[in-house]
Amino acid sequence: MSTKISIISGFLGAGKTTFLRKVIPNMEGKTVLIENEFGNVGIDGDLMEGQLPIKEIYAGCICCSVVQDFKKAIEELTLEYRPDHILIEPSGVGSLSDIVKVCSKLSEKPSMGISVHQLITIVDVSAFDDYLESFGAFYLDQIRNAHIIFLSHFDKLDHEEVEKVISQIRLNNPTAFILKEDWYGYDGEKIIEILNTVENCSVDPKEKSLLSPASRMFGTFSIVSPRVFSEEELNNLLIALKNKEYGGILRAKGILELDSKRFVHFDFTPHHHYWKYLENTKQTKVAVIGSNLNKEKIAEEFQQ
Repeated sequence: MSTKISIISGFLGAGKTTFLRKVIPNMEGKTVLIENEFGNVGIDGDLMEGQLPIKEIYAGCICCSVVQDFKKAIEELTLEYRPDHILIEPSGVGSLSDIVKVCSKLSEKPSMGISVHQLITIVDVSAFDDYLESFGAFYLDQIRNAHIIFLSHFDKLDHEEVEKVISQIRLNNPTAFILKEDWYGYDGEKIIEILNTVENCSVDPKEKSLLSPASRMFGTFSIVSPRVFSEEELNNLLIALKNKEYGGILRAKGILELDSKRFVHFDFTPHHHYWKYLENTKQTKVAVIGSNLNKEKIAEEFQQ
């Protein structure tokens, strides 16, 4: 039996976790998940707790600073569970080409019995131009090395603007399958059906290793046990985080407790934000990623 590895990449806030939460319950066979968080705390693993075995890797990208932890995670999950599928959700600032190289190297070991199956990248069309301008080849690495591309956040652009983004994506990746429909409204079964129509990928990373690891371009700040918020305070904060007084926040997410005793998950990027109630009690924590972060100002907002 061969274990199929699928990598679900995408820049910060593109919708990777939403995608996984849709498809995981509909996958056939035994499935395990590797979650990579650039920051020092894990958020997404808590949101999928109980659905399947999860290995969380914090404090760096699995393509560079914690690559040995990544290799070990694949080996341990393969030997312990003998899964049919290993799903990998890299950090939003991870290099897809480097992650593929690691997986390909491991697949050469006959004892592992693994193969790279699908390379999926989710592209936030509303943020495409900004991220392309700000991060260039670093951002395009995830697009150029994908074999399947899903688009997200259609609601921010009209049809003509979306088509322009698709044209730019196609210039950088002429061969990938691009789903031009808004998959957010699809159930997991429909998404699996779409994935099954696409042939397995042939692994050929098109980017050389990045000149600098993500840690040199992005900073991170984490808070464990943040203060209790009211709904109004949370709404106001998610609007305020766009302000440069906090530094250049590219992503903030976390689990908070409200003064109503309910727990919520919130997610922020400069282009969109939301929060929603959680059914169960969770450990409260916050993770922030960006450049030139004003950690003191951020701490003032979230800490007791």
